[in-house]
Amino acid sequence: MRTTDAPVKASKQKREFAELAEEECRAPLDISTQKQLAVLRTWPIEKLYYCDDCSEVRCPHCVIEEPAGYHCPNCTFDVPTASVRSEKNSCARNCFHCPVCTHVLVVVVVESTQGDGGQSCSVLSCAVCMWDSREIGWEFETSTGISAQIERMRAGGPAVKEYASLLDYWRTVQRTASATAVGSHGLTSSASFKHRLTSAGLHGNTTSVDSLPPYKAACYVDSGAELTEDFKALEDANIIPFNGDPRTKEPQRVRLHMKLSRRCRMCHHILIKPESKAHNSRFKIQLLAANFLPTITFPNSLPASKARGSLLEHINTTPLRVGSTAPVVLRFTNPLYTEMDVSVDVGELDAAQTDVLAPRFTLPPFAELWEYDEDEDDSSLASPSASSSGRGSVKRGIIHQHGNQIAIQLDVTPRAQTQKLTIPLCITCTHLDDMAEMDTSDTSTPRRIVNTFWAYVSLGTVN
Repeated sequence: MRTTDAPVKASKQKREFAELAEEECRAPLDISTQKQLAVLRTWPIEKLYYCDDCSEVRCPHCVIEEPAGYHCPNCTFDVPTASVRSEKNSCARNCFHCPVCTHVLVVVVVESTQGDGGQSCSVLSCAVCMWDSREIGWEFETSTGISAQIERMRAGGPAVKEYASLLDYWRTVQRTASATAVGSHGLTSSASFKHRLTSAGLHGNTTSVDSLPPYKAACYVDSGAELTEDFKALEDANIIPFNGDPRTKEPQRVRLHMKLSRRCRMCHHILIKPESKAHNSRFKIQLLAANFLPTITFPNSLPASKARGSLLEHINTTPLRVGSTAPVVLRFTNPLYTEMDVSVDVGELDAAQTDVLAPRFTLPPFAELWEYDEDEDDSSLASPSASSSGRGSVKRGIIHQHGNQIAIQLDVTPRAQTQKLTIPLCITCTHLDDMAEMDTSDTSTPRRIVNTFWAYVSLGTVN
């Protein structure tokens, strides 16, 4: 039984937000909407993902990022997740940044300047600016465990004392508030802790919290009228690093880096999952849109008829002028192992009139043998100039076909001068699920997958 209305209200808002986000991602983008959101919704295909459970394209805004592993970028040491917080998100080994040039420091053995002569010690040294830790009085007994030795040296500092005092006080407040207001709900962050205290205050459950004495800084004297020497030292430690001599500043530990895995925001299916090891750059799961959607490119040249790449026919580019029709060639490449039916429609555009000569065509499936088959018959069905004049066209609008690639022609007639003419194309791709063919136990009809997306083709300046 709930005792407050705030958690109910928050959960209701989360459900409403999730429903709105789902409707926004699943709703088709009509012509009027795509004009207004063209800048926000356009991504290169290399940065898009594909969820094979939802059969939908996901942009970087439609995914959830999760840490897959932590490592030090300097020594590539893999840090366990349980040790990240205790080590303050920094490398616990001998990895430090130089306070002068931010280069990574190295541990060297030199002669000690403290005590009797002839004794050796370890120091942190920079090979770029020749700074070493002896300038701030840091000399270490051993060359290993430098971070632990520095923590012992800082144990009696004013900053450490103040942090420990704050931590003890707020732990007391947290335990008191948990016993009176939160109940069985745990506190996972400062934001949630503040929210629960506010919720408790609305219902008059803050009596025990209010009875706690206010926090008193550990660096103040008992009377509160004067500052101790520790507080003055704490103020000196807050000076901006660029003010004063940087050679007197302390080196900082190297911050940890993390690898991220990405999930679909709708179904939480894993889209990207890298290897957790720092030295391994491979991916366990990598669902990119380029592996499921056709790639659209501008070919500079096409193989001539009955030729294998040795004889190329250059595509003449016609300047865009107001009132004159210019042919534009687009090449579609199928990355799948199944046939793909492609439909190309032109969105509403006032700056130019665009005619797609081949609005419907079928892309052959991808096969590795086409990369090495010298007897493959290239079909250069028509050149752009021949297609416009009506000579040599086997199928109207298709310029060239080879393997899993098809080049089609668009006739663009600009209506007004503009610095950047962009043609919106609504592309619909239909194919059968190839994973169903691999499953021999499933005798049902293969699932038909339909993907619709907008592609914006930039053609340049219209004179």
